[in-house]
Amino acid sequence: MSVIAIDIGNTRVGVGLFTAGKAAGPATRFSHVDIQSEMLAHLEKLCTGANDGGQRPDGAVLASVAPEWTSRVVELISNHCGMTPDIVGADLKIPLQTQLTDDTTVGVDRLLGALCAYVNTEQACAIISAGTALVMDCVDDAGIFLGGAIAPGLMMTAKALNAGTSQLPMATLELPVEPFGRNTMEALNLGVFAVARGAAGYLLERYAGKLGHWPHVVATGGDAMRVFGDSGLIDSFIPDLVLQGAALVWEHHHGTESA
Repeated sequence: MSVIAIDIGNTRVGVGLFTAGKAAGPATRFSHVDIQSEMLAHLEKLCTGANDGGQRPDGAVLASVAPEWTSRVVELISNHCGMTPDIVGADLKIPLQTQLTDDTTVGVDRLLGALCAYVNTEQACAIISAGTALVMDCVDDAGIFLGGAIAPGLMMTAKALNAGTSQLPMATLELPVEPFGRNTMEALNLGVFAVARGAAGYLLERYAGKLGHWPHVVATGGDAMRVFGDSGLIDSFIPDLVLQGAALVWEHHHGTESA
């Protein structure tokens, strides 16, 4: 069975085609302003089977952390693909145990990323998602979601420094090379990247202390490779982690129904 998986994030929307939980090809991402144009054209190709795999999907699944965009995307899929997507959380429960004190407020993207990371690694893992926010979560050896931490992402940190001070410019977010910023811009870029890497290292050490061993570290998100690519912290990079997680949840429910 194949499914179109859609991940509506805070700034972009990811779209991919999956068969038996495996990607038919790289996912495509669109900004929110391109939903009615470029994303719609891409969806129509996927729905008609005009893609690399030539597969006509059996359904669609949607995960969203931006409720204001959810109904628009559901309407697009219904009108142009002739199917109503299943919404993760509302229609499909994520088959993942947690130790959360309140699982009603955790973003579905975090749970889907954790599920997918554990399915891929089959061991305790830490998930670093570097996008609008920097999110670090942890799953133990039994596949139980323990929780995590949420911090500002690169751009959010840079904007806060610029908006909250009188003279600091907007950081260019160029990858720093030297350990010392020799001018204000170099110092800003170095500081922004150091905050992200430092947070990741600190949290990984704390996670390892609780787990009793170092977890397998999975990275995802638009800034993941830029921030952590040469850090030595990352074991696996899975760019479509949330999309694959959504596809796995859809397969779990619909595979059970057809069995």
